[in-house]
Amino acid sequence: AGETVRKDQLLAQLGDQDLNFERLRLVTTKAQKETEFDRALARGERAESQIIEAQIKQADAQLSLIDEQLRRTRLVAPFDGFIVSGDLSQSVGAAVERGQELFHIAPLDAYRVVLEVDESDIEDIKIGQTGQLRVSALPREPLTYRIEQITSVSRQGNGRNSFMVEASLAGSPARLRPGMEGVSKTHVDERLLFFVHTQKMIDWLRLTLWRWAG
Repeated sequence: AGETVRKDQLLAQLGDQDLNFERLRLVTTKAQKETEFDRALARGERAESQIIEAQIKQADAQLSLIDEQLRRTRLVAPFDGFIVSGDLSQSVGAAVERGQELFHIAPLDAYRVVLEVDESDIEDIKIGQTGQLRVSALPREPLTYRIEQITSVSRQGNGRNSFMVEASLAGSPARLRPGMEGVSKTHVDERLLFFVHTQKMIDWLRLTLWRWAG
């Protein structure tokens, strides 16, 4: 993890010895069947030649499958990106399960921003709103974003409930990397500073009184 990769760059090579042995066996079998096919034709054994021809086609189909499996043993980067997770240096010789995630790669030119919005503020967030993000590693480079999606399910963390809001960046500096965190400010509307601070206090008092009043 933490490495920049280019499209079609080799990331890992899975073991292919068994597949190569199977391919060699199929190639040998096909060659034998082709010889038998020629002999059957020379003897005028039409029925026998048709059976052998079907066996040759079956071998071709199996070879195509083996070639596809061999191609998949080479894991290459699908695009220019940054390896967020994945390190096979400690897994040399280990078995790989079907569907197992080996690498997680994030594109370098299409970052997705995830904003954590407190449940008390989520009502003010709307799709299409814009804002600015400053990540801790690049505090002098503000990033402009646009709200694209608001999740409908909250999650709890750090003693409060929050909603995940997805946004797209208008542009990104070359030094930006996946996983960076920072502080965001979303442009909601024009409000007096007094009402911004007092509204939350009023809401808190209403909720507290309702709890005590039963």
